[in-house]
Parts: sequence; C-alpha cells; structure tokens
Amino acid sequence: MPEEYLYQWIINLNITCQLVLSTLIFCHPLRRKERYPLWLLLAFAIDAALMVGIVAMRVAVNTLATRFVMRFAQFLMAFAIVMLCYDGSLFVKLKTWCAGIAAMEIGASLFTFSLALFGVDERVTISFRNAVPVRPVDWLVYYILHIGFYLALYYLFGRRKPEELDRSGRSSTILLAMGCLLFLTVPDCISNEFRFVNYSLFLVNRLYLLALAAFIMAICTSIEFQSRYRTDMEILDQVLIEERKQYQQMKENMDVINMRCHDLRHQLDDYADKLTAQEIESLRDAMDFYDSHIKTGCEVLDVVLHVKQPVCRAEHIEMTCLADGECLSFVRTRHLYSLFNNAIGNAIEAVKKLKDPEKRAISVTVERQKELAVIEVTNYFDGRLIPAGATSKSDRSRHGFGTMSMRYIAESYSGKVLTHTEGELYCLRIELPVPKKA
Repeated sequence: MPEEYLYQWIINLNITCQLVLSTLIFCHPLRRKERYPLWLLLAFAIDAALMVGIVAMRVAVNTLATRFVMRFAQFLMAFAIVMLCYDGSLFVKLKTWCAGIAAMEIGASLFTFSLALFGVDERVTISFRNAVPVRPVDWLVYYILHIGFYLALYYLFGRRKPEELDRSGRSSTILLAMGCLLFLTVPDCISNEFRFVNYSLFLVNRLYLLALAAFIMAICTSIEFQSRYRTDMEILDQVLIEERKQYQQMKENMDVINMRCHDLRHQLDDYADKLTAQEIESLRDAMDFYDSHIKTGCEVLDVVLHVKQPVCRAEHIEMTCLADGECLSFVRTRHLYSLFNNAIGNAIEAVKKLKDPEKRAISVTVERQKELAVIEVTNYFDGRLIPAGATSKSDRSRHGFGTMSMRYIAESYSGKVLTHTEGELYCLRIELPVPKKA
C-alpha cells in the first residue's frame, strides 16, 4: 500500500506541476489581482488538497471511474489558479485555461515522441539514457524541455493581450471548454487503462492528444481573432452610418449656403450706392469663399471638396483636384463620402504638421484606367507612418478606423487600397474595378 501511495503521488504531482506551469505561462498577459502572491498560495493550497484527495481515492478504488474523477480534478486545479489569481471576464479566463491545458498536452506528447526517437519507452523511464531508476538530472531535463515547449507555444499563440469577447465569441468559448474537458479526458482515460498492454496504442493515443490539443490551441486564437474582427466590423458599420448622416447634413447646408450666396449676389447691386467699394469687394470675397462652383462629375466629391477647401485655406494648404467623377457612378454615396472624407482628411492632418509652406500641398485625382476607377491622394508628410487602426489623435475610441474603413469599402467592391512613399511624398491609391454595366 505505501508503494501504491508513492506511485500515485508521483504521477499526480508530475501532472499537476505540468498543468500549473503551462497555466501560469499562458496567464501572463492577464492582469493579476491585488495581493497576487496570497491568491496564488491559496490556489496552491486548494490544488494540494485536491491532489491528496484524488491520490487517496485512486489507491482505495483503482477503476476507470476514479481515473475520470482524477483527470477532471487535475483540470480543476489549473482552473482554480486562473479564477483566483487573475482579473478579467469569465470567458477570457476560460479561453486562457483551455490554452494552458492544450499546451500541457502538446508538451507531454512532444516529449513522448522525443523519447521514442531515442528508443526510450516513456512507460518505463523518462531518461534519455534509458536508465532506471531516474536521476534528478533526468527530471531537470524533463522539465526544461516541457517549459521550453510551453514557452514556444506561448510566443506563437498566447502572448497577445486578451480582449473581451463578443456574444458569439463567448458562446464559442463555452463550447470549447466543454469540448476540451470531454475530448481530452475520455479517450485519454480509456487508453491509459491499457497503456501497459500495447506500446503502439500508447503512441497512437499520444498522437491523438497532440493533434487535438493543437486544434484547441488554434481554436483559442481563432475565437479571439473572429471576435475582434466582428467588433471592428460593427464599429465600421456604425462609422459609415454616421458618415452618411454627416454627408446628408453637409449637402443640405451647402445647398442652403449656395442659394443664399446666389440671392445675395443679385441683391448686392441694390446696395452699391450705400457701401464703399472696399466693403462690396469684401462681401464678394466672402461669398466666393462659401459659394461652390466645384463640378467634378461626382456630387459627393464636390461636397467633400467644398467642406475641405475652407479648412485648407485656414491652414494655408493648397489643394488641387483633377477628377473624372463619372467613373465612380457605381459606388454607393455613403461609401464614396467615407473614401474621400477619410483620404483627404488624413492628408490634411499630415500636411498641416509641416512647417515648409511649399510642402503644404495636396493633390487629388480621379480617373478611369482601363477597367479600374482609380482615386489617388498625394501629399507631403513628415516621414512617420501610422498603421491601420491606429491614430495620432487623443480620442482613440472613435478614431483610427479611417484607413480600415477605406480598405473595408474597397474590398466590398473587389478593389484594394495601396500606399507607397517616394521620399517625402505619400501616395494613397484606391483601385475599384468598374462593373461592365457601369
């Protein structure tokens, strides 16, 4: 009986240590709770109590049912560490827990196959020297390799700071956790009942665990990626809706201003004898400033240019436009507004940082090139490029989606957004395939 206790204790302690190490590594991006060391000690105490209980249970009743209980208890030990020691939502913790379990299974399987390459049967010894009894240096090599496997998997899949999941991502995480418990536990427990009967069966089981754990690891990454993608798309859709409202309001304002300016031009002659020549000239300049005579063949571009030109004048930026707007007739109004508003807006933000007045210039061209409608916005810049999704503005909650929305819109028309630099010049090129019916 003492030998059976020792045997079960060594097995459970070894598996628990593997689970704890892999879990702690994959929990690194999570935010630790206050008094983290105390919470970690409490988790270790719970794990120790569970381990004592399952060792006593396995010695008293060594059956398949108790093996299932033991396996579930081991997974519960890792779960206790995640839940007690780290902040965050339940679903983020569940996903991290699944990743830690999968990493442990991958590490164990890779170690088994590493021994097999040296002709060593892991059921007999963990020593690469194929020696029995196992020496301390063998255990040191054992854990160094396992930790190395965990770290490699962490840097491949787990080091990104976790984000809150959307509803679909939370549902997928729950299903993943249930599948992780079921498909990693049941086949492994059944095969372990016969692990000493057939070595080939033992290796096949390890291969199954390796493949399944790798699949779970990939699913963990996919859940977060898809959740982030859906969230970004929802934000982009909302941005497009708001931009459409903004365009409609701007167009209405522009129409009113143009009408008023037109009326004032006719009424100005009636007041010619009451005003000085300087006052009349000042009024005409003001009306020219607000009155729009821009005709590019694309009403949306006309509106955007009408709105952006006063901004450019105020910032002493020269903006030129050569556009055949009719080639964009197949693009929806709200999409055109978002493309031009973001492209020209980004160019203005880049140019107004420059001190050299000769470089405070923006060029906008729209033309048809064979089967493509091409929009190009060229401007000088200070040499610093901001990646898509990022922003230089202080309010990051509503900014940083300009370039992303342009790519999103272009891809919805099977087009693409290209950028390149030539010295101090930055060129944004949007290519949209023109449908045959257009």
